[in-house]
Amino acid sequence: MSIEVLLNTPLADALSNVVQPKLTEIGWNTGGLDDSALGEYIILMLVNGKTQDQIAAELSNDLLSLGPEDTGATDFATWLFEQVHTLNAQLQGSSAPQEQQPSQGQANGEGQMRDDNGQSEASRSQDADMGEAMDDVQDQLGQNLCGVDQNPATSE
Repeated sequence: MSIEVLLNTPLADALSNVVQPKLTEIGWNTGGLDDSALGEYIILMLVNGKTQDQIAAELSNDLLSLGPEDTGATDFATWLFEQVHTLNAQLQGSSAPQEQQPSQGQANGEGQMRDDNGQSEASRSQDADMGEAMDDVQDQLGQNLCGVDQNPATSE
């Protein structure tokens, strides 16, 4: 059962609150004021329906340039999806999986209009925002990849 994460909802806010400290804990943030970009991008990936494997691959390959032997992105994605399920259950007032409950958009009767691909207008807008967020994350990581020069031979 996949849980739909929507921006500006209690679930998205709760995820943001646990993702930022986790990124610092595993060393993907420097602890600086501009560290929110990677966390926000991760939330946008969830909002856009990326799978656990897709998030792990994007973090590992596109954003953090981790080596093939580094399981950090896979471990993080596993933790992230556990958090999605745990926090959703807490917000729903139960520790049981929410298999029978409709997603939030269906439950509150928002009646979102969807295109031929099943994508809502809000989701298409979030895809555009994600492109901008990706640029911000890459700029931030390019300027100071967690304060560590991962390839000193190419430093200027």
